[in-house]
Amino acid sequence: MPANEDVNAFAVKWFDKFRDIKTVSHEVEDPAFADECFSLGFEMDCGKAFETAYPDMKAFSDYRELDKIIDSIDDIHLLGCALFSRWRYFTHWAGPGEDILSFENRSWFITALGRLERLSGDGEASSFIFKGVTQKLLITSNNVCFGPRPLPDDEIEQRLSIMADGRVFFSAYAYGDGTKHIKTCTRNFEIEAEKAAYILKIVGDYFSDEYDVAFAADVGDWEMTITNTENVSYHFRGSLCTGCSDELDNLSDTIRFNLEMPELLVFDGMAKSDRIERIAVDYHRITKIKPGFIPEGSTWEYATWDYSEHITIDRKSEVLEHIQNIGSGCQVSRKYHVEEGVTALLDDIDADKFFAHTKGNPPDVIINPLETKDYKITVDYLYGEQKVLTGTFDKNGLPDDFSASAETVFDFMCFYGMGEILDPAVHGKPLRKQTDYIFCNVKFDDYGKTYCYLTDDDNFKAEDYVVVPAGKDNHETIAQIESIEYHSVDNAPFPLDKIKNLKAKLKRENNQLGSVTTRFKFTAPDGKKRAANVLGVKSTRKTTSPLWRKAFQVRHK
Repeated sequence: MPANEDVNAFAVKWFDKFRDIKTVSHEVEDPAFADECFSLGFEMDCGKAFETAYPDMKAFSDYRELDKIIDSIDDIHLLGCALFSRWRYFTHWAGPGEDILSFENRSWFITALGRLERLSGDGEASSFIFKGVTQKLLITSNNVCFGPRPLPDDEIEQRLSIMADGRVFFSAYAYGDGTKHIKTCTRNFEIEAEKAAYILKIVGDYFSDEYDVAFAADVGDWEMTITNTENVSYHFRGSLCTGCSDELDNLSDTIRFNLEMPELLVFDGMAKSDRIERIAVDYHRITKIKPGFIPEGSTWEYATWDYSEHITIDRKSEVLEHIQNIGSGCQVSRKYHVEEGVTALLDDIDADKFFAHTKGNPPDVIINPLETKDYKITVDYLYGEQKVLTGTFDKNGLPDDFSASAETVFDFMCFYGMGEILDPAVHGKPLRKQTDYIFCNVKFDDYGKTYCYLTDDDNFKAEDYVVVPAGKDNHETIAQIESIEYHSVDNAPFPLDKIKNLKAKLKRENNQLGSVTTRFKFTAPDGKKRAANVLGVKSTRKTTSPLWRKAFQVRHK
């Protein structure tokens, strides 16, 4: 029998080919695959031995079924024969349209080869899993993909190195003539060693455990080498797109943030040429009010109301502050210090397009002589020059995207509410006695009468949507709780032998709908998960999910 190290080398070699999104079919259909299988003693048996070992599964042909049992496979020869037979099927017998590198088939080979590598390894861990303490890392991000040929000056690749002592090396390359890339940027600098150690640790931790191997069509790719303190290097690769892995997306953002380089492609390709550091919006309204009575001898005809507001969103302090100057001696302010929250609010803004265009008012608009509303917006960038905008505070006088931005900030502020001290739902709720029953008054529409239902769940709150039985046939429908009361048997608002019970509480499945239909999901008493649409629940928030290319994930063993 061949040594396990030969099997391991085979598994590593072909695993790497199958996970490389730039690999084309003829590269994995290379006869060298069969030659190596023969040399390792693997047999081409059309998968019969594998199907005999797992008779109730379709693991030989379905990667989802293979994934269910992959950890239980401990026979190297059995798995090797299955790999050889599966490969042989595609190179000799597969019909039209059956592609060895389709997502399903690629996933099958990656799952099988990953397990083969583990079985034939040194018994400690996979060579695809990082071990040790990270000393340095090199990330190469290439955004060349299928589509129009890049222009000579288009940036197509970035190389980023981070060392444990805080040294950072960055270079960017343009497409050039297609045969030789042109270096367009080089930056060498140092960050605090603590920041470098943090980046190296979180990257090392992610790749030290089971992680996702993600594929996406028509995107670029990234390659990374992590070197530990024992000078052992580990190599990883994946698709350059967002959404393949939430953890990788977060790692990308963390690296950009700590290096203060929003232009980095990293793992998700979401590079920005610049980022916004601070936004300040000043609003000023002057209103002339003619009083009903003017004292005799007065030299004025109008009273003047000078009103202003000021909003700042600051990345450095992670503070959003709103100040209202209502009048002389009357100022109201509210400050939101939200770690990572304010940063995320600014990161969601496309710095290049933010407040880039203002339509402006036509010359024949009617001017109100008794009132003026003006604004000043100041935007500070990490790299670019400060932007200052002024104008009249109205739809056409403001930047085109002001309303959408204002709605986002308003939602951010509303999310944190006004607290609980003054909330009657908190201070007005009595503690329930052991002998009390819980009665919920619900309504089926905004203007309808309320109906009383019974529940034993004390977690319901006013304004919750619930499933209730209604009508003589007790059909399930949806209602909204208007109020909740506690009463003893003697003081029950409705006879206990006639009252109906609430069925379930609904949870919003998506609260970012731009329509008046909100979809909820709930678990019914029979244990089945169901969903329902509730009309009349209006939300003006717009969906923020980007339309990115469909990505696929395969669990790496």
